[in-house]
Amino acid sequence: MKKRTADDQTLNQLEELGYLGSGSHNHERPLLICDVDEVILHLVDPFVEVLQERGFELKSHSFKLTGNVFHKDTGEEASQQEVWAGLTQLFEEQSNRQGIVECAAEELGDLNEQIDIVFLTNMPHEFGDIRRSYLAQNGMTYPLITNTGSKVPAIEIMQSRSQKPIGFIDDTPKNLEQVRDGASDIHLFHFMANEEFRQLAGDIDGAHFSTGHWPTAKTGILSVLVENGSGT
Repeated sequence: MKKRTADDQTLNQLEELGYLGSGSHNHERPLLICDVDEVILHLVDPFVEVLQERGFELKSHSFKLTGNVFHKDTGEEASQQEVWAGLTQLFEEQSNRQGIVECAAEELGDLNEQIDIVFLTNMPHEFGDIRRSYLAQNGMTYPLITNTGSKVPAIEIMQSRSQKPIGFIDDTPKNLEQVRDGASDIHLFHFMANEEFRQLAGDIDGAHFSTGHWPTAKTGILSVLVENGSGT
């Protein structure tokens, strides 16, 4: 089976951060690879607002967007193109629409006293600088890598620069399962700020916890990566 690789723009960002080539970015502390949407920034509620403005509604039958969005007037299911158009608008306007998840900045700041943090977010690359600026304005200046598709290739590249415990926190079960099955020795944490969608996600085999509460997440992350971390 052909080995998956990150796309060129993701690879370029990893190289700029020193993870590839002659770069010298090595983690001497535990590393937390952190998703952004529904972990640091709210996505579901502001996306619902965008959909309503565009004449659609979200019906939460399952943990996904495509297949849950319908035209308000006709009741017809929205196309994937229509869903992506709404997401594109949300990302364009993210600094005005996507509020910060409660306690996220403060708890990441506490974690950063003992743990390195890197954001790995699946979104169109052209909106990455908007997100970096918005997070920095709210005290979160950690490196941010935009990605498309599986996060496993980018995570494996970062893993090659660390001999310390690594954690991956994400809202999407598919992302966590891909890392569980495709990368070794990565500790998984499930975080979903939206309670309804977190319940729809169900249990994720291999995740140390599932929460939408950052103080709880911080305690769990420290327990796994620092207090019980083996350093390998």
